[in-house]
Amino acid sequence: MDRALGDFRSADILIENGAIGAVGSSLDSTGAEVIDGSCMIALPGIVDAHTCLWQTVLRGYVPDLWPGTYYSAFLPLRRRFTAEDNFHAAYIGGFEMLSYGTTTVVDYCHDIRGPGYAPASIEALRATGIRHLFTYSFMSVSPDDFPGPGDRFDDARRVYDTFHDPAGLTTVGFGIESIGAPGLEKQLAFARAVQAPSCIHVNETGTIQQLHAMGLLGPDLLVIHGNLITNAELELMAKARTPICFTPTADVQGTPADVVRRAIDRGVDVVFGCDVPCSVASDTIGQLRVMFNVQGFLDGAMERSFSSVVGRRPAVRPGLPLLTPRRLIEAATIVAARVLGLDDRIGSLTPGKRADIVLIRKGPFGDSVVDDVCSHVLLQTSPRDIDTVIVDGEIRMRAGMLAGFEPGKAEAMIRTSRRRILG
Repeated sequence: MDRALGDFRSADILIENGAIGAVGSSLDSTGAEVIDGSCMIALPGIVDAHTCLWQTVLRGYVPDLWPGTYYSAFLPLRRRFTAEDNFHAAYIGGFEMLSYGTTTVVDYCHDIRGPGYAPASIEALRATGIRHLFTYSFMSVSPDDFPGPGDRFDDARRVYDTFHDPAGLTTVGFGIESIGAPGLEKQLAFARAVQAPSCIHVNETGTIQQLHAMGLLGPDLLVIHGNLITNAELELMAKARTPICFTPTADVQGTPADVVRRAIDRGVDVVFGCDVPCSVASDTIGQLRVMFNVQGFLDGAMERSFSSVVGRRPAVRPGLPLLTPRRLIEAATIVAARVLGLDDRIGSLTPGKRADIVLIRKGPFGDSVVDDVCSHVLLQTSPRDIDTVIVDGEIRMRAGMLAGFEPGKAEAMIRTSRRRILG
């Protein structure tokens, strides 16, 4: 994902003090631990731009998003969560994401009912070794355990001051409430005062226009979902360099999914996330695969509506199809890193950047010769092919085995939390 370096048919990657020291052929490995990556594909660690890991202990509780039970039955369960449940969820969710080749997650936590909740989630993420941008959301269940709004801001600032470390694995951002909620402007001003990234859920038409009128759009504000954003609003986002995160499974279930093309066509950066562990596995590459297939269908339907198409598929032309495998892998690596303000550290296998690396086996069913590595990763592999995951130079998974993960411990955590939350 470094356009200056390009792709190597075969190469060595030297890791020194957690950083990529060099990439090239036949590098000197004297005194180094050697990981044999032959018959594997090396790529930058995958970046998930929006996932709510606090939901992991209730995996599968909302198998179908259409009926609306996510809002009516699931979110109210936050009243029963303790800080320990947040720890359990982030701990298991962080390991799960590592197992799928995700090395950086934006953990959007809108289950912060009191002072201990955010620290519990962050400590769990730190224990797994995954790089994380913890998003302290002001969208919490009501009533909460904070005496007043000022106390929540005090807690948010305390979390930021305690845990935010641009040189480490933990950075902190903020999630502001939806348009129309009291306090939105104050929350965004709070985030910008500490120069932290923030995000906002947008599920209706007109929100972007209102944010523009209020002078709130900007490259540090990530829009989540955005199915109903109009083209005129997308043009406002492009001018303000405001990016969007589309979460495929959640955003194609009965909803308009054409915003991805409309956004890209207008110059808006688009990144992707898993979003809801209560509904879908935290497999970011799997979500890219969903997007590849959905966008292919939409591209064909669009082309048929505007031109005469003979045969099964429209003719290939510039911009059709929109999402190639390489473009999707780019979106989940270097583009996501840039959107999150982390591209000086991660997103490509560039000497000097931190060593967040994934090794994917080509076999046992893949061809020993892979002509298009991005297509192979997206369309020919499964989670069982992810062999090695390295974060900041530390091996977090090797030969398909997670370092420090105990299945029995994870099972006990889930059992304890589900018993407490569901009764």
